Amino acid sequence: MTEYVEVKVQDAVKGFAEDKDAAKRLRTYTIMPALSANKMVVINFSGVTSSTQSFVHALVGEALQKFGEVVLDRLEFRSCAPQVKSLIELVVDYSLGGFSNSSSAPMEVKTGKKKKTSETPDKPRPRKHG
Repeated sequence: MTEYVEVKVQDAVKGFAEDKDAAKRLRTYTIMPALSANKMVVINFSGVTSSTQSFVHALVGEALQKFGEVVLDRLEFRSCAPQVKSLIELVVDYSLGGFSNSSSAPMEVKTGKKKKTSETPDKPRPRKHG
């Protein structure tokens, strides 16, 4: 069983996640040390109704830039409101250089229950003629 660290965002913010300093503290003292120690990090957004892009970037941007796309195998985002999930996907794509290569598919971001769709490649679909 892989050891993991759970980060409860609501412990640092109340409802609306906008405090970049709080995000930086979570990143500096919990997220980055856990990732550096090869641990799984579960970022729990339970109780957070909305967020700013700058909060999400301050929370995970450094990890994405330092470790690259492979860090997504050790990061999981739980209990994300739809708006928060969209911001996480945007920040992940932006931090990994997704905007510089418009032909690349969006990165797989694990949100919610443990589910890794990236481990099962899509099967090619037969073309319809006519």
